[in-house]
Amino acid sequence: MLGSSLAWRAGTSIIVYAALAFGCYLLKYPAELQWALGLTSLLTTLTYFVATCKDTIRGLERTDIPAYVHVGQQLLAALFVVAALLLGGKLRATLFVQSIAGVIVLAAMWPALRPAGVGALSVRWTTIKSLFNGGTPFVVYGVAMALQPNIDAVFLSKLAPLEVMGWYAVSRRLVGTLLLPATALINALYPTLCRLHATDQNSFARTTNGALRTISLLVVPVALGCALFPELGVALFSRQSFRPAEDNLRVMALLVALVYFSMPIGTCILAAGKQRAWSIVQSLCIVTSLVLDPLLVPVFQRRTGNGGLGLCVAAVVSELIVIAFGVGLAPKGIFDRRLVRLMLLALASGAAMTLVALITKPLMPFVAVPLSLLTYVLGLWLTGAIDEDQMAAIRGTMGRGFSRLAAIRFSSWS
Repeated sequence: MLGSSLAWRAGTSIIVYAALAFGCYLLKYPAELQWALGLTSLLTTLTYFVATCKDTIRGLERTDIPAYVHVGQQLLAALFVVAALLLGGKLRATLFVQSIAGVIVLAAMWPALRPAGVGALSVRWTTIKSLFNGGTPFVVYGVAMALQPNIDAVFLSKLAPLEVMGWYAVSRRLVGTLLLPATALINALYPTLCRLHATDQNSFARTTNGALRTISLLVVPVALGCALFPELGVALFSRQSFRPAEDNLRVMALLVALVYFSMPIGTCILAAGKQRAWSIVQSLCIVTSLVLDPLLVPVFQRRTGNGGLGLCVAAVVSELIVIAFGVGLAPKGIFDRRLVRLMLLALASGAAMTLVALITKPLMPFVAVPLSLLTYVLGLWLTGAIDEDQMAAIRGTMGRGFSRLAAIRFSSWS
């Protein structure tokens, strides 16, 4: 299955690249973008190969090796990019050296497959057909997830000045970093939920509920930090050049909060065998972008000079739709009064955090941020929102997430 999957991904990568290159030709993008597209396609294909191997190991509920590989790939890519820039390289060089890092990581990870039970690889057409038939909903889901940001990028490039694209790109990169703690939890959760759904329905519901409770505690300070202190993230790139990205982050703070919940809900739905329904829900995001992007980008560009805000608003609307359908599709027993109570207590503690942040923000951010976080934690403690199990889960999640966070931040800066 692994060998057939790798062969299938290699073949489809060529087809997808050809389609995208032809689309760029029709849209009359310059030759430099075609170079960037080709090198990015190579990098993406290598990343997919690494991800396939990580998924193979993660399927046995081994999350440590995939975590180390993820961090190692980010650090190695950042190191190569910095070296290329210092040697005078530009866009093509930085994209190419990231592909070299991908090759090195794939070669280093390959020996780890054997202890996981993977022997000599082979490719069989019957296996590809089986993977395709069983994985069609995942294909639709993946296509929807990939198409939406590309649709956003096309509309923004056509309806707004070039600098607006840069502001929006910075905000998306920073939001991706903020999603790392939730991603760390979900990556570890999926194979376990698949097993529990097949063997113990009650444990399946309890585990999902516990993940949502942990997410409820994590998301409030992350989203509020995005809204209250966007200048800290933008400063990694340059406030002088990308200051309008701070407005994007204020709007996308709501998106961060929604995605934190849609990720575990979606994982639960996928593990419960409702892949087809969830892929259809994700496809609605494409429809939302196609409808709202051409309407909102010109409006915000005309009124604020930042058309990227239109994409931010469209993304929030899209995620609200996903959450609404996700709650309806989730198996029974996932949502209960205890979860609702915890969410309300987290929001109350978040309100106290916001108040302290607004009062102390005129001081140095490195004073206001710790005081705000301390207020949030004290609020959770005083209201009884935190128990020992949740603290252990948060420590484990943040421990895995922060190492990745450092790697991604360094990669983003470079």
